[in-house]
Amino acid sequence: MILKTMFSRRYWLLTLIVLVGVALCIRAAFWQMDRREQKRMLNQQIVERWDAPLFDLNEESLPADLALLEYRRVRATGVFDYEHEIVLKNDVRDGASGVNLITPLVLPDGRAILVARGWVPVDQATPEQATRFAEPPNAPVVGVLKESQTLAGAPEPTRPQREWFRVDLDAIQKQMPYELLPAFLAMLPEPGRVTTDLPMRTPPPALADEYMHMGYTMQWFSFAAIGVFGYIPLLIYLERRRKRAASVASGSSLVVNGHEDAGAGLPPAPREV
Repeated sequence: MILKTMFSRRYWLLTLIVLVGVALCIRAAFWQMDRREQKRMLNQQIVERWDAPLFDLNEESLPADLALLEYRRVRATGVFDYEHEIVLKNDVRDGASGVNLITPLVLPDGRAILVARGWVPVDQATPEQATRFAEPPNAPVVGVLKESQTLAGAPEPTRPQREWFRVDLDAIQKQMPYELLPAFLAMLPEPGRVTTDLPMRTPPPALADEYMHMGYTMQWFSFAAIGVFGYIPLLIYLERRRKRAASVASGSSLVVNGHEDAGAGLPPAPREV
């Protein structure tokens, strides 16, 4: 009976709107479940690669696909060339303007890899002041690999410069006296290092929040249930109200007809002279 009412001429459009809304809510719920699974797999990949043995640049060559080393800790040992150090501008931390010190680390084979050693306030980033942030000699560098940062259509500098807006390895290569590796290294904090020590290192990768999608999934399924189990009582109420109104209208018509029948046998009223 209720199905017949739902798809009657009076309610079919309203029913269609409700069904479409319910379908969209269910689709959104499954999309949230899929997003949670994607983040779960990403977190698993981050943990597995982070716990893997360090990739040693002094002993191994970079793979052609740098994505294979994403979230993997990479170690390198060499000599920092502070003479060719550059800075990455417009790096804001907690509202303070600063730069990231980018220093070539010359490897034993004569090649070099750029190392993002960390953030310092802009007023401490001059070449004279930056010498205070020199690293301990011959100490191994541990970080995560980053790909070259390019911007389509951006003009390349025509002469060597110290200040850059991105780590564009092809452009920076032109002012370096040695071959640069096709990636740069974002230096991680050493064990026991305070996070506010300068230069402020790149923090380890954070795990994605996968549990928030559980709440979103339950919300969308709840909306779908409300659409289904809320529409049926609403439809029953609307139909009862319609029938009640029709019944009242029908009773009023009978009363009017009764008055007309009662007066049918009376003599006509006298005419006034």
